[in-house]
Amino acid sequence: MIKTLLFLLLLFSSLVGKEYPEIYSQLGTPLYKSLKPLLKLSAFEGLNGTCSHYISQVNEVRSFGTGLDISNKAKTKEYLLRLRELQKEYDKTLYHINIQIDAAIDKDNYKRFLTLVECDVDGILKSRIALNRSIKYYKQNRAKKKSSYFEEKINYIKLLQEHEEQVYNESKSDSFDSSKTSTGNKKVFLEAKNSKDSIKIYLHNKNFYTITMSLDAEYKGLKYDKSIAKEIVVKAKSTLEYIELHKSYDAYSYSVGYRWIIGSVDAVHDDTYLYSLPYKKGTSHRVSQGFDGKTTHFGRSKYAVDFSMKIGTEIYAARDGVVVRVKSNSDKRGVGRKFSKYANYINIEHSDGTIAMYYHLKKGGVAVKVGQSVKRGELIGYSGNTGYSTGPHLHFGVFKASSASRTQTVPIKFITLNGEVDDPKRGVFYKAK
Repeated sequence: MIKTLLFLLLLFSSLVGKEYPEIYSQLGTPLYKSLKPLLKLSAFEGLNGTCSHYISQVNEVRSFGTGLDISNKAKTKEYLLRLRELQKEYDKTLYHINIQIDAAIDKDNYKRFLTLVECDVDGILKSRIALNRSIKYYKQNRAKKKSSYFEEKINYIKLLQEHEEQVYNESKSDSFDSSKTSTGNKKVFLEAKNSKDSIKIYLHNKNFYTITMSLDAEYKGLKYDKSIAKEIVVKAKSTLEYIELHKSYDAYSYSVGYRWIIGSVDAVHDDTYLYSLPYKKGTSHRVSQGFDGKTTHFGRSKYAVDFSMKIGTEIYAARDGVVVRVKSNSDKRGVGRKFSKYANYINIEHSDGTIAMYYHLKKGGVAVKVGQSVKRGELIGYSGNTGYSTGPHLHFGVFKASSASRTQTVPIKFITLNGEVDDPKRGVFYKAK
């Protein structure tokens, strides 16, 4: 073990101060930067062989690339291929580290667990399942010793959840009782119509979009159908008779608490549909974050896509539908929940009940009106950098209501000039067909 460590230290010291070539530095930098933490982990039982092998591979690839003449295309190509192979080795190393983290949890070795997790190796706990399990174990043991790594992760996830409540339509709630005849003058409200023998309660939705409502009611001195649904979908611009209450006593009362959110729980996404890329035909844009992205695309936003583009880039409808909500009066942006409400956007409801979101548009960047029918490929707005955003981009996704208090993005497929894409990859440019 001591000989191995001395050998690795010698390798590591031989690399210190050496400059690797700028070409493909985006690929090389994270692979080389992990040398120091992996050197520490190489002393761990179960990781010595894996870490030692990776460090030795880094030494070979970096030595090959140092001083590389980029005019030599054959050597440059070989260097790129070696970097790609090194990435595979790095992924294997991460896999083994994660196995050791799982083992530390299983054996309830909190000290070893923290040492492994805080090793500062890029990509550790990349899997959402592994991260959630580790956070759960940390919370159970944080009284023993706190970890800045996990505290940052927990606060970040909390921030994202709060942000989702803004971006993915925080549900709204209200109440209604027998002392009122209506909760009118609102977009969604209840109304009671009283006759000699009964009371009929109606649900009103004045929005241009479908909503899902949940109702929690208490009735006294009234007879009613107890099988009535407690969660119900109300179409856009419609009124629905919800329940008829029959008076069985002179004294009666009722109270109804209700909650609602944009979208329909009954919506069934057409998984065969191929969405157009939401920008001009023949142009390409890079995906800065794809499905299940480690930055913000998980939970409700798992199937959203971020397209990097300059402010003012034309945005086109990815599918036919009706414009149901827009916002275009903001010019603010920043990182944090308080900025979420400043995002400009367009929501378009499709024939299957799902709703598309086009987010972070520029101020005045909406080119359509609520209630307007749009066709796929029609200009609808202009990209920007508003709301909770770290840079100019378009956030696109399709969602439906999963309950009266939550929405959820659905998996979608795009048609591009190079064929169908069902999992847009970060860093890849896609050309619109």
